Amino acid sequence: MARRRRNRSGRWLGILVILIGGGTAYWWFGGDSSSTESATDGRSAIPLTSDRPDTAPPDGGPNGDVPERGSDPSDPDGSLRGDPQKGRALATAARKALQNGEFVAARAQLGEALQYELPLNELVQARADAARVASETIFSSRILPDDPYVVSHTIQPGETLGKIAKEYAVTSDFLARINGIADKNRIRAGQRIKVVRGPFTVVVTKAEYSLDLYLHGTFVKHYTVGLGAEDGTPTGRWRVQDKLKNPQYYPPRGGQIILADDPDNPLGERWIGLEGIEGEAAGQKRYGIHGTVVPDSIGKSVSMGCIRMYNPDVEELFDVLVEQKSEVTVR
Repeated sequence: MARRRRNRSGRWLGILVILIGGGTAYWWFGGDSSSTESATDGRSAIPLTSDRPDTAPPDGGPNGDVPERGSDPSDPDGSLRGDPQKGRALATAARKALQNGEFVAARAQLGEALQYELPLNELVQARADAARVASETIFSSRILPDDPYVVSHTIQPGETLGKIAKEYAVTSDFLARINGIADKNRIRAGQRIKVVRGPFTVVVTKAEYSLDLYLHGTFVKHYTVGLGAEDGTPTGRWRVQDKLKNPQYYPPRGGQIILADDPDNPLGERWIGLEGIEGEAAGQKRYGIHGTVVPDSIGKSVSMGCIRMYNPDVEELFDVLVEQKSEVTVR
């Protein structure tokens, strides 16, 4: 059943609550945004903590051997290459490749073109072309020859979609979506499915209110987001800590808890909790990416620091980011 929304924003600082469940007590410190416990049962609260996480750099993930296209999109200074003519030439070559149905080549060329300073109209077109390529090569069931990001996997006896997803650093929801699997628990041995080698990563550019999704350094999709008021979204490198569907909301100074699926829940229907591992973000666990009941806030700096997205957009992102594997760079 669709959720009805009223334009009411939620701003909160935090309260201490205890949940007793299954004989175990959990101490949760509520705040604007963060979580430490995964759940998808639709009735999960957002536990917070101020504990400083380990700051050791990640090991590159299970698929570090996958060839990347272009330089690291999370370059900390956020700089782009000069010489827009080079970027234009790459974008033009990509459009010709698209016309010829050469999607893998077009993806590589667009990924590099987007690393150059392009005029706004050409940047918008290049992003649209890249999103079209991603829909054909990544978000569909098609397996194209010589695509380094994709494999055909034959399901073995005893395998689950979750186990396969973990092996390739993606999510079972993502695999189900691209393969048209209606029930993740009903797969059969011998069935062949498309698998994308993850993990996906994210770059948020505060000056543009943009969130860009990448796969091994290749641009995949562009979203517009809302950010923290008064420059309240810390820059730096974050790791996806956990994810919640339909989180409950705890008011700042007491009062009535807003349950999941309540039209006044300011977090929307998805929560992606982040832990900071580098830069201003280091040690932070009170931030996340979530939906909103105030769509007019997207493209503005009005939150308490979290990254807001339109609800359909955050649902897409939720399905591709992997806990403890996917990273988010805010610059």
